[in-house]
Amino acid sequence: MTQATYLLDTGHTKAQAFAMLQGVLSAIQSGNAGATPPAETAAGMLWVDTATRALKMRNIPNNGWITLGALGSGAFIPSGVNKLTEAQAKDALSDIYGAVTGAILRAAILAHAPDAVIPGWHPFDMLRPGDGATGLIWSYDKAGSIQNVETPEFEDGYEYALVFEAVATNKTTSTLQISVRPEITGTWSPFTSFPGAGFRRDDVCSGMLRLPMPRQPRLVHGCIWDAPLKAGMEDLAVPTGAPEASALSAVRVRWAEGGRINEVFRTGRVRLFRRREHLTG
Repeated sequence: MTQATYLLDTGHTKAQAFAMLQGVLSAIQSGNAGATPPAETAAGMLWVDTATRALKMRNIPNNGWITLGALGSGAFIPSGVNKLTEAQAKDALSDIYGAVTGAILRAAILAHAPDAVIPGWHPFDMLRPGDGATGLIWSYDKAGSIQNVETPEFEDGYEYALVFEAVATNKTTSTLQISVRPEITGTWSPFTSFPGAGFRRDDVCSGMLRLPMPRQPRLVHGCIWDAPLKAGMEDLAVPTGAPEASALSAVRVRWAEGGRINEVFRTGRVRLFRRREHLTG
């Protein structure tokens, strides 16, 4: 490691000139290495700063040093641009490069990557595993009591399931009813009661109601209890009321006390889950 003068002295003897040339070549070879800056500088000049273990370059006005990066024991760590923006990452002609942080790289990829195919049941609003989606469509804690719990619009290529968590009616005796909305009419069908079990106000129940292939056009759509709310609950085939076979856009459920429709869900949560099928999309 060495530094040397780059200024010629016309008064040098041949031996002195040769010694000066050797010093200059040695300085160039080592990148003007030294603990202090070279005494003689020029724009674009390199300097290996041995005190800070950094590679530096003289700026264009020749009035300061630019740190290009750190010289580690086995690697060179660039300085300057240390984050590549999403716009730069997307620009195929960009000449801006740098060390990309994990957060920025992940955001750029997720913003433009196609949604992953998620196997098995998952929240209807989940795009990728771990994104925080819960599938919640109603919660007493968030929205209070409600008469009808209605699903969002169904999408082709999925079958759906309503997951009830600690739900209860507010009346003495009730039945659970369901109504469907066929796509071709856009209007709700009459409510149909689930047979086989009634509910009292103190029945706080959980269960899972599967809606197989709701996007397949049919005159009648099935509702299957994978986990019944109560012993004796039976599956149900619901007519759409449409003049021809139709896919479903959504369903809704409610409590009913005989012919009176004045009940509400007084507690609990309802979530909507779905899983992939390849018949309708």
